[in-house]
Amino acid sequence: MEVMNKKLSESDTTNRRLEFPSRSLWAFPMPDGRNSVEFVASDIHEQQWRLKVSVRNEGTYSKPWLKGEWGDYVHQKQLRKGDRVILTMNDEENGERIYRIRAERKHFGFWYSIDEQQDSAFSSSASTKVNNRGREWCDSPENMFIQNILLAISLWAIFSELGMEAFRFIHYWPAHIQFMKDLEGL
Repeated sequence: MEVMNKKLSESDTTNRRLEFPSRSLWAFPMPDGRNSVEFVASDIHEQQWRLKVSVRNEGTYSKPWLKGEWGDYVHQKQLRKGDRVILTMNDEENGERIYRIRAERKHFGFWYSIDEQQDSAFSSSASTKVNNRGREWCDSPENMFIQNILLAISLWAIFSELGMEAFRFIHYWPAHIQFMKDLEGL
């Protein structure tokens, strides 16, 4: 279940803390007398991030923050203003809560996983070292994205007879892929 879906501000990416949405505090019950709760969230590589949600002790507005290893997460994922972070939670049968965190970046109107882009960059740099025959332009994540756009345009040309159905297929294609990946993770 989605706990938080937040577009990052400049402050979120530079101050080693994230302005945590108050509407998401329901997922982090705080013991009496405490103003913070620590938890571990795993990314798609199963790397664990120790995070802490805290609120002010005084005032009418709780002003929640996400701290802990947030700054390290921002640095490793190379997050910047405008990126999106999604935090999800699953309650296990044994009562344990499992938190997952992922970051996305928008390219040409579509949100893409930053982890998958970084994986692609790593594998492409490895393939460039193995096969350096003037095709390096094909291996960068940005150019791979352009190749995907060209593929989508080609599909459009092939399915143009289908009209609006072809548009829906191409437009929602990344969402369908992410949906299938989310299902695999369950």
